Amino acid sequence: MRGERIFAGLVVGLLLVLFGYLPLVLLWQHFADVPQPQLYPNRSFTSFGPNPPPLTYWISWAAPAAVFVLLGLMTIPSRTGRQFAMPLVFAFLPVAAMVAWFWISMELFFSPT
Repeated sequence: MRGERIFAGLVVGLLLVLFGYLPLVLLWQHFADVPQPQLYPNRSFTSFGPNPPPLTYWISWAAPAAVFVLLGLMTIPSRTGRQFAMPLVFAFLPVAAMVAWFWISMELFFSPT
C-alpha cells in the first residue's frame, strides 16, 4: 500500500503543475491585472536595464508554488499523508520551477524575429 501512495503522490504532483499551478498563475495575472513585463533585447540575460519586471509579476509566479508546497508539507505529521504528500512536493517543485523558468524566459526574452 505504501508504494501506491508514493506513486500516486508523484503522479498527482506532476499533474498539479500542468493543470493547477500554471493555470492558477495565468488566471491570477489576468484577473489581478499584473503588468506584463516588456520584451528585453537579445543577450540581456544578466540585466533587465532601467525597467525591470514589476515585483507583482514575480510574486504571481512564486506565491502559488509556495501555497502548494505548504499545503503538502502540512501533512508531514501524519505518516499516511506523508507517504503521499512528500513525493507530491518532490515531484511538483522541480517541475513547477522548470515550467516557470520556461514561461518567464519566453515572456521576457523571446522575440519572433
